[in-house]
Amino acid sequence: MNRQESYWDISFDRKSAVKRRRKSRNHKRAGMLLFFCAFIISLAAAIFFYKQDKKQEEQFEELARLEDQDRDNITFDGEGSADSPLPLIDNSDCIGWLKIEDTTISYPIMQRIGDGEYYLHRDYKGGYSFYGTPFLDIRCTPESDNCILYGHNINGRRMFGALHAYADQSYYREHTEIQIRFGEETNTYQIVAVIPTSISDKIYDFTDVGNWEEYREYVGEILDRASYQTDMGEEIRSEFIKDSPEQFFRRYEFVTLSTCRSWVGRDARLLVIAGRKRQK
Repeated sequence: MNRQESYWDISFDRKSAVKRRRKSRNHKRAGMLLFFCAFIISLAAAIFFYKQDKKQEEQFEELARLEDQDRDNITFDGEGSADSPLPLIDNSDCIGWLKIEDTTISYPIMQRIGDGEYYLHRDYKGGYSFYGTPFLDIRCTPESDNCILYGHNINGRRMFGALHAYADQSYYREHTEIQIRFGEETNTYQIVAVIPTSISDKIYDFTDVGNWEEYREYVGEILDRASYQTDMGEEIRSEFIKDSPEQFFRRYEFVTLSTCRSWVGRDARLLVIAGRKRQK
């Protein structure tokens, strides 16, 4: 009896072991199949987005080439003519052009009334784009005291990622100007300050102000928090100290370029602020 029981026990154990091994092999095969499928899907997605990004990068490069070719014929009102060098920008949301000489920054400026982040992940035609397109804060107009422009920090210092080179003062010395075209008029702004900050910074509230005390407070904030001294910052500070708030009120107009510092934190930002004396 004991021998018979032992025999059946051993036989049962062997069958159970075989079933476990088969089940284990099936699980491994299923796992490998799932991994392979996930890999293929991820690879296909990566190739798709790479092609999309490459396509947009090439489109931006072509637009920049045309912008440099003949700036006098460019229109930004969505009513481009046949002889316009920018026939692709048939979009009334395109209100201007941003350029920093001898850098990769040369992009159209977008603004969608009623949707402040519309171009966060859209190209200048309105299609999806991981890059997005630089856009003007919805609270701003080209005549604002401070025009705030947003752009993504893309690896390889593409888009506004190129602004991080301004952390080095020697780089600023070689790239002191920002050119902004709104409509048919191009204005040149001198770099005033480079400020590492976060999305809660009060400078983001500086767009248009109605009194000299508030204007002076915002300008003083920019000057005091600059990472290093710039020539334009020094010029503005000298007048800031010498003149009364009433005399200094709205003497300068500013452009603020804002981008992410993702390696620091989700809410970390970099501001590159430029200014020019307002034309009377």
